[in-house]
Amino acid sequence: MTKTAEEPIIISQTIEIPYRWSTGRHVGKFYQEIKDSARIYCNVCPECGHALILPRPVCARCHIKMGEWVEVGPEGTVLLYTIIEQSFWDPTLGRMKDVPYTAAYIELDGRPTVFSHILKETDPEKVSVGLRVRAVFKPREQRIGHLTDILHFETIE
Repeated sequence: MTKTAEEPIIISQTIEIPYRWSTGRHVGKFYQEIKDSARIYCNVCPECGHALILPRPVCARCHIKMGEWVEVGPEGTVLLYTIIEQSFWDPTLGRMKDVPYTAAYIELDGRPTVFSHILKETDPEKVSVGLRVRAVFKPREQRIGHLTDILHFETIE
């Protein structure tokens, strides 16, 4: 007797699951400063001097309590970048991501720490490692306390 495969029943539906989560003290302070004063802060390990963005309670290297808060940026230097030209589904947007865009690791002025964000510039002839950039923040009344409060980083002439 031969066994035949049954056709599976497929039910398509969209389920919304709204949720809220606490940022905690450290990340909350980071986002609050972006929202209230358009300033970027990191915290610094008192042992090794490692600076963290997003701030954390414990140093990733020394495993001790992080120390002082230091303002960094808003200017910095591009360390690494990639220009994305292929669109993909972005679950944070609920739609396809607009392309092209440039994702970059930026070493912010003030303390050696790396910040990942978007560059305004997408022309491969105008983007390079070592490029000087500056954060562009949303207007105060539009900021909500999130990384998206920084629209992008623009090239400093």
